Amino acid sequence: MHISIPQLLAWPVRVLGVLALLLAMPFAHAAAPLVKTQAPGYYRLMVGDLEVTALLDANDPWPEALEELFPSLSAEQKAGLRQRTLAQPSHDFSTIAFLVNTGKKLILIDAGGGSGMPGYGQLFANLKAAGYAPEQVDDIYITHMHPDHVFGLAEGERRSFPNAVVHADAHELPQWQAAAAKGHKTAQAIVAKLAPYIAAQRYEAFDGDTRFSPELRAVARYGHTEGHSFFIIESRGQRLQFWGDFVVHDKAQLELPELAPPGEKDAAQGIALRRQEYAAAASQAELIAGAHFGFPGIGRLRALGSSYIWVPIDYAAMPKP
Repeated sequence: MHISIPQLLAWPVRVLGVLALLLAMPFAHAAAPLVKTQAPGYYRLMVGDLEVTALLDANDPWPEALEELFPSLSAEQKAGLRQRTLAQPSHDFSTIAFLVNTGKKLILIDAGGGSGMPGYGQLFANLKAAGYAPEQVDDIYITHMHPDHVFGLAEGERRSFPNAVVHADAHELPQWQAAAAKGHKTAQAIVAKLAPYIAAQRYEAFDGDTRFSPELRAVARYGHTEGHSFFIIESRGQRLQFWGDFVVHDKAQLELPELAPPGEKDAAQGIALRRQEYAAAASQAELIAGAHFGFPGIGRLRALGSSYIWVPIDYAAMPKP
């Protein structure tokens, strides 16, 4: 396109200024090194007056997760499940802990897998990135004592959260102590992670449904383990349920509520509870946090016939006040 001098002089001054600026700018090069890092693994939202921070502890790749988690499925069932749910052959298995700031206390729901599990232990860096330190945590509530939920509690005899009191259902620790006494190696490691808190008198057991404060209560949801618990926070009419391992593979177990992973203490009870809780959560649009849902693991269920769809929360920025 040819522009004459008289045409150019007729342009507004501001247009000429922008043109001059563009001509003066150096040409950008398209090639740049790959960064190969991700943003810190934390996500924050408010539930009434309660600040909740999801903390990623691990993205553990489980090749052929359906094979490991649900071996009872036939090859045809697995193929159909992958096709319907878009589940990938290699499933990134998130493990998430949740931090609740009540304004008076800092509460951690589960403690991650710590450095003793490959790929785990990211919770501490993400806790720091989120603006907190382990020393600030007042209470830790354990949904159940599988390694990916309690190995972050301690390194040897050193408590990773030195000022925290650990709380768990009274049915939970005895099952691991009994297995440890019989020489079960994983159970012995679980008991060892709790030992520093017990020795310091910083371990407290509760029995079933328990109200801890106006904002926090436990609900017994036994089945995955003998003492598996939900925790529920409430503030200003808003509510969030922490489901722990009630669901370990969101796509598969929402599509087929009757699926139970190996090792579940009472599979029949777990299946019945899932049907009950899915229906209630979907009908009430209940806000849910799952330890193994895709990070940040917070969302709602939507009923679709006899199955359910996970509707994750949308990202929302929280500008500084």
